Amino acid sequence: MTSLYDRARDYRPAGVALLFIFGFGATATVGCQAPEDEECVSLEQYFKEEIWAPVMSQKCITCHSSTGVAKDSQFVLQSSDWTGYLEANLATIERLAKLEYEGEPWLIVKPTATVEHGGGEQFARGSAEYDAFVELVERIQNPVECEDTPIGAEYLAGVTLLDEVETLRKASLNLAGRLPTAEEEAAVAAGGLEALDLALADLLHEDDFYARLVEIYNDHLLTDRYLPGSDAIDLLDGADYPNSYWFEDIADDDERNLARRRSNRAIAREVVELIAYVVRNDRPFTEILTADYVVVNPWSAQVYGVNPDFENPGDTNEWREAKLPGIPHAGILTSHIFLNRFPTTPTNRNRHRSRMIFKFFLATDVLALAERPIASLNIEDFNPTRESEACTVCHANIDPIGGTLQNWDTAGRYRPPEEGWYPEMFQPGFGDAELPGSDKNNATQWLTKQIIEDPRFAASQVNIVFEGLIGREPLGEPNDPNAYDYLGKLVAFDAENTELLRIADLFTEADFDLRVVFMELVKSPYFRAEDFDPSASGEEPDSEEAAARLSELSVLGTARWLTPEMLDRKIQAVTGYPWQRSLNNSNYLLGFDEYRIFFGGIDSDTIIERMTVPNGIMTSVSSRMANEVACWNTARDFTKPAASRNLLPYVEPGFEPEDENGFEIPASSEAIRANIQYLHWQLLGERIELDAPEVDQSYALFLEVWRDGKRGMGLGEYTPNLPGDCQATVDFWSDQPLSDAERITQDPNYTIRAWMAVMTYMLSDYRFLHE
Repeated sequence: MTSLYDRARDYRPAGVALLFIFGFGATATVGCQAPEDEECVSLEQYFKEEIWAPVMSQKCITCHSSTGVAKDSQFVLQSSDWTGYLEANLATIERLAKLEYEGEPWLIVKPTATVEHGGGEQFARGSAEYDAFVELVERIQNPVECEDTPIGAEYLAGVTLLDEVETLRKASLNLAGRLPTAEEEAAVAAGGLEALDLALADLLHEDDFYARLVEIYNDHLLTDRYLPGSDAIDLLDGADYPNSYWFEDIADDDERNLARRRSNRAIAREVVELIAYVVRNDRPFTEILTADYVVVNPWSAQVYGVNPDFENPGDTNEWREAKLPGIPHAGILTSHIFLNRFPTTPTNRNRHRSRMIFKFFLATDVLALAERPIASLNIEDFNPTRESEACTVCHANIDPIGGTLQNWDTAGRYRPPEEGWYPEMFQPGFGDAELPGSDKNNATQWLTKQIIEDPRFAASQVNIVFEGLIGREPLGEPNDPNAYDYLGKLVAFDAENTELLRIADLFTEADFDLRVVFMELVKSPYFRAEDFDPSASGEEPDSEEAAARLSELSVLGTARWLTPEMLDRKIQAVTGYPWQRSLNNSNYLLGFDEYRIFFGGIDSDTIIERMTVPNGIMTSVSSRMANEVACWNTARDFTKPAASRNLLPYVEPGFEPEDENGFEIPASSEAIRANIQYLHWQLLGERIELDAPEVDQSYALFLEVWRDGKRGMGLGEYTPNLPGDCQATVDFWSDQPLSDAERITQDPNYTIRAWMAVMTYMLSDYRFLHE
C-alpha cells in the first residue's frame, strides 16, 4: 500500500512542490532548467519538505532552541510559533553548512555523533535522514535556479470561491451587521475586485465596524467582565481618584443609576475603546501599546477627574485623549483594566501578565514552548526558574518582561518598588535586550518600543483578526509525522502560514493600518471558499487522492456557527427587527438573563470561550428563534409599502396560488415564486433561478400550508384570526399603536401563515445559522 505522502506526490501536478504555497500575487520558485521529466525543487522547499518537517522540528529543536539545553551553541532554531521561523532556520543551516570538521560539515558530523554531541546520535550514516542532510549540504553549496511560477492556483484547484457580490454581502454582515445596498451590489458586480476594495474601504469606516472591532478584541482581552454594576470603578484606588464615585451625589435615583452604569461602562471598555480610537483616527496600530494617554468619554472623565474638551458632553460614544497625573502611560499595558483583568501576586511576579503579552502582542504561547510533564521532585536546583532547564524554557522568556512591569502592583497601580526588582529573577528586558537603568521608572514604555519593532507584533494582530473573521485560531504546525493526516495538515499549515505572513508584511508596510488586515483576509480563500470539486483538480470524487486534498483544504472558508451577537445583527439586517418581543423587553440573544450564554456566548468572566459547535440546547434556541421571528415579522412586513419591505416586496396577503377549483392562478403563483427567490438571497445569500429545485421546495411548503389552512378554515377548524403574537398592531420602534388602516390581525386567505412557514423554514436553515 502506498503512503499518503506517496499518493500526494503522485497526484500533484508536475513542477509543484509538496508544500504548496499561496501565490496571491506573489511567486514561488518551482520550475527549473532541467529535463522536462524532472521536478525542480527550490532549496527552501527541500529544507521544509525533507529536513525541517521530518527531522529538525521533531528532534533537533528539543535542545537547539532559544531556551533549550543547547541555547548557547551556534545552532539555535526557532519554533513555528515565531514569525519567519523557516527563513531564519534555513539561514542558520546555511551558515553551519560552511563549517567543517576534518573535511565534513558540522551539520553532518554532529547529529551522527562522529564528534561528541550532547544529544547523542540522532541518525546513522547511510540512513535516509543522513542522505537527506548530505543532499541539503550539496544544494547549499550548488544552488539550483528555478523559474518563478505562481502556484496559488495549484493549491486552490477545485475550490469554488464566493464571487465579489457574495463576498461583499458576507463581509457586510460580519463587519457592519447590515446587508449591502442595491447600489453597492451593482457597483461591485460591475467593477469586480477593484470595486470590492472600494466598498470594503467604505465599510471599514462605518460606526458599526468599530463596534465589531471592540467585540473581536474583547474576545481576547475579556475586559467586558467589569461591565456589571460598578465593578470597573471598584478597581480604582480612591486615593488616586477621589472623584471616582462622583455620581453618588446625584439626588434622583434613576439619574444616579444611569450615571453609574455609563461611568462604569466607560472605565470597563477603556482598553477596547482605545483600540477602536486608534483605528478610527487612522493612527498606526502600534499606538495601542505606545499611546501616552488613555481614552475617556464624558462619564469616565469625571471618574478620573480630567477635563478634555468634549463637543457633546452627553454623548457616550465621544472619546478623547487624556493623561492621568503621575502615570507613565504605555497604551493597553498600563491600563488599570488590563492590569486587573490579568492580575499578579507577590509570588507570581508579573509572569501571568507577561504570558498574556506574549499571547496578545507577540503571537507566542509560551506554555507551548515546553509542552512536556515536569516531575517537580526531580528538580533540585536552588533557584529552578533560572537554573533548571525544565523551568528556564519558559521563564527565560516571561521573567524579563515581568521585570519591565515591576512598577505596577497587584491592584494595577503605579507603585515603583522601593527596594527594586527581585535579583534572583532574570534581568528585566526583552529577548537579548536588557532594560537600561535609566528607563527603570518608564520600564513599560521601554517594553512597548521593543514589542512593536518585533515582527511578531504584526503577526499577532493578523492572528487576532483572522480568528475574529474566520471563527477559529490559525493553524499550528502538526507535530506527529506518524498521524494518518499529517501530510494534509502540514500542507494546510504551510499554505495558511504563508498567507498570514504575507498579510502581516502588508500590514507593516502600510504603517500598521489594521484595515489592510481586514481587507486582505476578506479577499482570501479563508473567508471566501465555498465548495470543493475534486474533479476540477483531477481527482475522482471518492478516491483517496480526493480525500487527501480535502484534508488540506478543510480549513478554507467559514462555516462558523454564528455567535449570539452576529446572529442578532443578521436577524435585524434581513428582517428589520431584532429577536425581541418589544422595544422595552430583553433581547433574547444579547440578554445574559435570556439565551446569550445558552447560545454559545461568553460573559468575559467565568465563560470565556465561545462554543463553535451547536449542542441540543443551542439548536432548540435556534428553532424557537425561527418560529418567533417568523411569527412577529411576517404580518409586520405587510404593514409597510411594498417598496419598503424587507421580506415580502413582491406579494400581498391576497395573493393566493390557486382558485376555488384548485386551478393555478399564474400571476399569483409567479409572484409567490419570485418572492421565494428573493428570500433565498435575502435570508440565505443564495442566488438561484426561478426554476431551481430550492424554489420548488420552498414553494411546495407554501402550497402545502396554504392548502391545509384553506381546508381547515372551510371546516371551521381554523379561524381567520392570526395568533395574538403574530398580529401587527404596534410599531416596534416607537411602541405606538398602528392605525386601523395599517394594523393586521386577520388572515382570511391563510397566506400570511403560509409565508410564516416559509420564513421559519429558512430562518432555521444551516445557511442562516452559519456564516
